[in-house]
Amino acid sequence: MSGTDARKRSGSGRREARAMQEIKEKRKTRITATIIIAVMLLLFLGAMLINSKYFRRVMTAITIDGVSFSAAEFDYFYNNAVFEYSSLVNEQMGDYASEYLPSNERPHSSQIYNLDTGETWSSFYGGIAVERLSELVSYHNDAVSNGYVMTAETKQNVDDEIANLKLTSEYYGYSSFDAFLQEMYGSSINEKTFRKIAEFLDTIAAYTEYVHASFSYSAADLTEYYDENRDELDIYSYRYLMIYADDVDEEEYDSTDEYEAAKDEALADVLAKAADIADRVQSEEDFIEAARAYDEEAYEEDDSTLHEYQGELISTFVYFDWISDAQREYGDTSSFEIGSGAYILFYVSRDSNDYRLVEMRQLLFLRQELDMDDFYDYDDLVTEEYFFDHEAYDEAFELVDSMARARAWDAYDLFVDGGATEELLLELMVEHTDDSTEGGLYTDISRYSSQNRLVPEIENWLFDPERQVGDYELIFTQDFGYHIVFFMGFGERYSDFMSESRMRDRDYTQWHDNLPEVQNTQHWGMILTQKRTKS
Repeated sequence: MSGTDARKRSGSGRREARAMQEIKEKRKTRITATIIIAVMLLLFLGAMLINSKYFRRVMTAITIDGVSFSAAEFDYFYNNAVFEYSSLVNEQMGDYASEYLPSNERPHSSQIYNLDTGETWSSFYGGIAVERLSELVSYHNDAVSNGYVMTAETKQNVDDEIANLKLTSEYYGYSSFDAFLQEMYGSSINEKTFRKIAEFLDTIAAYTEYVHASFSYSAADLTEYYDENRDELDIYSYRYLMIYADDVDEEEYDSTDEYEAAKDEALADVLAKAADIADRVQSEEDFIEAARAYDEEAYEEDDSTLHEYQGELISTFVYFDWISDAQREYGDTSSFEIGSGAYILFYVSRDSNDYRLVEMRQLLFLRQELDMDDFYDYDDLVTEEYFFDHEAYDEAFELVDSMARARAWDAYDLFVDGGATEELLLELMVEHTDDSTEGGLYTDISRYSSQNRLVPEIENWLFDPERQVGDYELIFTQDFGYHIVFFMGFGERYSDFMSESRMRDRDYTQWHDNLPEVQNTQHWGMILTQKRTKS
């Protein structure tokens, strides 16, 4: 081969090499461009997915023990967590609540909840939502394992709930029901998603009620439970007075020891005074007089020192062992030290709840409410002096009372003339009652006033020893107006009622606590949640 041929071949090789290099560079450029385009396309598609209500409804955000929830469904529980927590903070902090809550003008994911850990508000609220969902799934799985399915009643409740919400959305002028749901419950929820959530929640609620009602107890079980817990279940009536040691000003003493000694002396003085009062009191009248001597304004009313409590409500008080002593008798008195003073007690009675509960229906005739400001004279704003016009108030009260009384007597005459039956009473309720209770029915009424929704005048009538089924009466009450009361009959013994309710709660709690723990798996669809929160 000649040198010329060699150079030709060498030149050709270099050209080929350059050509190949150019091809590689172009290919690399094309690959890079393709990758960039692909990434941009994925980002675009991702943005489309994140903002697509459809994908938020179908993309799984979290799976808890086999039960999957879409991003839209998770948003519902997330927003519930936001609402419940915000309501709690507002209730506790009042006007300062905003200082303890995130702004809803910015994403919760961009705001820090815990400065020490860096946890965001979205993570905090999301954690509450996951915890709530986990509890619901544990109920759901237990229901499934026991063959419990949604009942026709539950389905009807969901239908009614949705129908009522549709009326609400129309009333407030929403363009569609879906628009209303998205404003209230999450930006991607539609009617189908909401119905699925409602059926899930209502079925669980019905199942837990079914479990709670499923426990059964014999009469012997109820008696045994009450006897074992009698001190906590009985009702105690007693009078008590609190008196306090004189204030001791720390600045008046040269040393802490002198200050503490002065406080001890003041406490010793008030304890001696309390013991002396307890020794001198021989009757309830004596106790009332002693209380007024201590603070006439606070104890102006005769019953201001009288209290009635179930034992479990006072079981932690310093005087509980004394008051629950089986040998305690009417008129026993004693005093007890508290941190800054003393209690003085006068024992009245102990109710073992050995009687039957009662039931009643009523027609209620309320007096028109009076605006108290109408009876104050605020003319002299300079001196801020004013007076209450008692005469004008009495006249106005008599007018509204006479109107309620006339309505009550008209209905009473119709009731009596028609035979005074329960059926007739129910018919009269269509036009003749202000009671919002369904059917005017009150059940499981006890003598324990703290449990009842009734007033003393009616309670006294109901528990008259001569009371019989079918009795009726027109009763005036100072608090409300006029009541046509019909005695329905007797329920179970109150002591049994109390035993059963507490045993049932105990066993339900045990069932709840023994439910298996659930595991959750968060999917990439979780990034679709919490895009928008309600203010």
